[in-house]
Amino acid sequence: MKLIVDTDVPNEIKMTREFDAPRRLVMRAMTEPDLIMKWMGNSCSPIVSAEDDFRVGGSYKRVFRTPDGKQFAFTGVYQEISDNRIVHTERFDDSPDEAVITTTFIEHAGKTTMVAVMRFSSQAVRDMVVATGMEKGAAESYDNLAKLVANL
Repeated sequence: MKLIVDTDVPNEIKMTREFDAPRRLVMRAMTEPDLIMKWMGNSCSPIVSAEDDFRVGGSYKRVFRTPDGKQFAFTGVYQEISDNRIVHTERFDDSPDEAVITTTFIEHAGKTTMVAVMRFSSQAVRDMVVATGMEKGAAESYDNLAKLVANL
């Protein structure tokens, strides 16, 4: 299964992807810095560092490098963590806009379907994020994640 991106709700991006691995492995790969470094990012903007304090109230930071050598970061705070759901904020560098991302993990027959809903402050902010080409970058990252969790 490839990444499915839905923008039917004006201020949201919904991404769905199936992984051939149990939920615990997918969640682990998405929250442990050593594993994050192996899959996140893409050929245009590879990840250069990952910090993660995976607990409610804990923060994270992901730093990437552009082809011209500039760095940018995403930061956020975990608001909710359960066996099948993670809710966290996400802010790009020093942007005043902050998204809330709710990721649900549904396991069936050893496979996990991840559904991530990114909620933005407005449709204009959502459209700006879509215009960055995030769908292509996210698809490449999640393909890398699929390969990683299949081998964990």
